[in-house]
Amino acid sequence: MGMFGSDDEEKKEESGGGSDGDEKEDQIFGPTIKILVKKATNLKNVLKFGTIDPYAEVTFENYTKKTKVQDDTKNPEWNEELIFPRANSDSVKVQVKIFHQESLGKDKLLAYGTGNITGYTKSDWHDIEIKLIDSKKRATEGVVSLGVGGGGEKGGNADEEGGEEGEEEEDEDEEEELQAVKYFKFFDYSLPYILLYK
Repeated sequence: MGMFGSDDEEKKEESGGGSDGDEKEDQIFGPTIKILVKKATNLKNVLKFGTIDPYAEVTFENYTKKTKVQDDTKNPEWNEELIFPRANSDSVKVQVKIFHQESLGKDKLLAYGTGNITGYTKSDWHDIEIKLIDSKKRATEGVVSLGVGGGGEKGGNADEEGGEEGEEEEDEDEEEELQAVKYFKFFDYSLPYILLYK
């Protein structure tokens, strides 16, 4: 954390640097892709005093989303799932930028990298690692680890449970329809007797 670490909470409220968890999720219609931002390792500490407070900024198909800030670490672990609209192509680039959240002033770009997501329209998850370069385009020891899932309306096998729930809902709907048919059949057969009785 920087010298002015006590101002971090104020910073989170005032600026868009890093997600504070209270931001409203964008409404996404149609197929989606899920990118799990797992962690980054061996980030360089660019501060003269204190330790960096990194967050990740992920850009996919002109959409950009951010993770939360991890304090005082060069090896942040976010494990945050970000949801994006899914492109038609089976191979699309994803860019990840790692920033240090400043208490005062503009956040510092620590490193960034671009990776190719291939086969993400499949229903299973797969992992990718992206090597990072610094703001002057020099190679670093930093690496960011992602998980990618696609397929279906919401993508990834993280939705398998949701799929099972959907099947259960369909079964319930079918059962309700069957009960309704039985009721109307009973009503149709019973109506003449009810009228006769009256």
